[in-house]
Amino acid sequence: MRHLFALIAPLILFSGCIGTTDFYGRSLEPKSLVEFELYDHNNDPFNLSDIVSDVIMVGFIHTSCGEECDNLTALMAQSFDLLTDQEQKRVSLVSITTDPWHDDSSRLNYYMMNNSVEWPHLTVRDINSELGMMELVWASFGTSVEISENQSKSMARCSIHLMDYTVNHTYHVILIDDERNTRVQWLYSEWDSESVAADIRRLASE
Repeated sequence: MRHLFALIAPLILFSGCIGTTDFYGRSLEPKSLVEFELYDHNNDPFNLSDIVSDVIMVGFIHTSCGEECDNLTALMAQSFDLLTDQEQKRVSLVSITTDPWHDDSSRLNYYMMNNSVEWPHLTVRDINSELGMMELVWASFGTSVEISENQSKSMARCSIHLMDYTVNHTYHVILIDDERNTRVQWLYSEWDSESVAADIRRLASE
């Protein structure tokens, strides 16, 4: 009996530790982000290294997306608002467009005002020379972006905004830790603001 207890006791102690590093969202294998420079809603250069927060919440939207992107933006704000004032100081929010052909700085500015948010919204300044950088950023965050023209089947990959196309992308938010590794994914379809806030707290406390 004594030997049986000796075997069981470590299992009990170990089982109590299971899940202590889990997140409510989808845990990601830590992956360092590539350095990038995009442009914000004021048309100013924006580098991820400019942010000194412990946690960064990065969302992917585009201004003509409609309900899904507007809701995702509102949910990001809602999760942030659930944090205390002290906790909020350790967190930054960023949104990156998935439609740089259409979303210039002025459109992002209007989108921010229309959705009553103030965090940086990023795009490129010159789609013809900087699309490669944007594609690298999407890939770094695991964001799938598909462009389909609604009428003509021909579309130049680097063309300026077409008036009749559809953007389909991953509706998600990625949480980044203080070492600038991707750590947690929250899909729009699975969002729970309380749980997102809890994941932010956990990341900030590491």
